[in-house]
Amino acid sequence: MEQTILAIGIDISKDDFHVCAKEKMPSGDIKIKGSRTFTNDGKGFVDFALWVSKRRKTGSQVSYIMEATGTYYEDLAYYLHESGNKVHVVLANKVKHFSKSLNVKTKTDKVDSAIIAEIGIERELAAWSPMSCNYKQLRDLCREMLSLKKEKSRAMCQLHAMNHSHEKTPGVLQIKNAQIEFYRHSISQIETEIERIVGADAELKHRVEKIMKVKGLGLITIMVVLCETNGFQTFNNIRQVVSYAGLDVAMKESGTFKGKTRISKKGNARIRQCLFMPALSATMCNDKIKELYDRINERNPEIKRKGVVAGMRKLLILIFVLWKKNEEYDPKHEWKSSDIGK
Repeated sequence: MEQTILAIGIDISKDDFHVCAKEKMPSGDIKIKGSRTFTNDGKGFVDFALWVSKRRKTGSQVSYIMEATGTYYEDLAYYLHESGNKVHVVLANKVKHFSKSLNVKTKTDKVDSAIIAEIGIERELAAWSPMSCNYKQLRDLCREMLSLKKEKSRAMCQLHAMNHSHEKTPGVLQIKNAQIEFYRHSISQIETEIERIVGADAELKHRVEKIMKVKGLGLITIMVVLCETNGFQTFNNIRQVVSYAGLDVAMKESGTFKGKTRISKKGNARIRQCLFMPALSATMCNDKIKELYDRINERNPEIKRKGVVAGMRKLLILIFVLWKKNEEYDPKHEWKSSDIGK
């Protein structure tokens, strides 16, 4: 006999969150059990739990579905998970596309929470699990480092332009040089801290060192990928990982029209950012990546970047397979999709 399902859709923002409770009966009938707004703090969480308990039937299956809104959802997600509840976090673009499929034209917090609850009723969603303390620290450090690297690159471009301008202003050049030095020092500090945290965890260090045998991959790149995917906990196959990173191919063809084939970029931009330079380096020092790069460039001589993107995808797959199998990289082994799903 089917259970009664109570899906709680949560649309969350910095100061508050709006919820909608939808109940699906064994007969298939769906009822709205109520909606309300709570403050996004400890008191609001307690009030929310009490509100849900009054609408929950004995023996019913309750699930909480929320949209990944920056970091605003994290406190509530951790609170619900630690209370023993089933939590699902869905990406904003999935909510958007689901809303379009329902032809919903109005956009308010109340409507959004109802749509999110509907996703919980209609779809099979992966359960959310929190990061370990180490992963959380490493993720924050890696994200800050990537941000600083972007700022350093921007500042260096600005300095280059200033150095080639007419009648340079010494004071401005001095400030810009000091800014770049600050970024370099901060990046170095973060790298040292990442190395310290990884070194303190014997198992993590051992597994990462196995992946570092791949030419082109360093500690920082591997840690960014692992932290952004939470150690691949919710990923079962290569296709899911590639799609999550936005490195899956998006084709546009209709009738006689044939558009350019591109990567979707509908995924984690930080993973793509951290893989670009290692892939570029690997095209020169890693025989397998170089072979792939040359083969793709033979077919696309005018677009060299396609070969680099293929290298990024290959490195990501290697990290995933080696981590899941907990094996050391063997350059003689032919890794196939069948090793870890397709």
